[in-house]
Amino acid sequence: MERIKKAVLWPCICAIAFAAAALAAHASAQDGNIRSVTFYTVKPERVGDFQAEIKAYNALLAKASSTHYGSVWMSTTGPHEYVHVIYYKNWADLDSDMAADPQLKDQAMDLARISMRITDCAVSYRRVIEEIMPEYNISSADMPKMIRVLQTQVRPEKYHDYLELMKHDIFPAVQKAGTKDYSVAVERFGESNMQITSVTGFNSWADLDAGIGAQKGLSKDEYQALLDKVRTLATGSEYDIYRFQPDLSYLPPHAAK
Repeated sequence: MERIKKAVLWPCICAIAFAAAALAAHASAQDGNIRSVTFYTVKPERVGDFQAEIKAYNALLAKASSTHYGSVWMSTTGPHEYVHVIYYKNWADLDSDMAADPQLKDQAMDLARISMRITDCAVSYRRVIEEIMPEYNISSADMPKMIRVLQTQVRPEKYHDYLELMKHDIFPAVQKAGTKDYSVAVERFGESNMQITSVTGFNSWADLDAGIGAQKGLSKDEYQALLDKVRTLATGSEYDIYRFQPDLSYLPPHAAK
């Protein structure tokens, strides 16, 4: 995924990511390994308006039975953020224009007006595109209620060493833990290509008591040894927790639960 820029906590500034960011690798929402994310920093007095416009936009997509699906996640740590996740099967799909979609021709003008109102609510925005590594992807049939996003800045000269650690140590531990939703992505455009993002799905804060991901799959000493290895390969890392926002998401009918 991408490096999420931090903003001041609500009610000063909140950031909203609306397009395809680092987050869940859920099978029902994911249809490809390319993930695009646009971050909007919203004016604090316009947050309610911004969320209302997203719902109005999704309602128009639903009316047209559009297949332009995306899930939205809200940060529960750090600044107040929302992340809208969209997946693409190949790079050519990024050339597609929703405004030119014949399925949306009757809604095109209304969608354009809502898009302008969404932009008017924002101070700024940015876009990041990343590519998921399919060999490190685990997807369940159900949307996880929460996700933990780990962003690791890898030392350039240690990049391949980190991938070897992922292959032989980190991912096997994640599998051993019985993790149901997990993905690893590398930055392609919009951030440093030395950043690797790992996303782990879970359902409640209580799940953290037993640990999740690699921590759950290893003993205390084994996990500490793994962290020691990571520190020799990375310049820094950051964890954030996000919660699924079904009321702001537009998903296939069978996945909207």
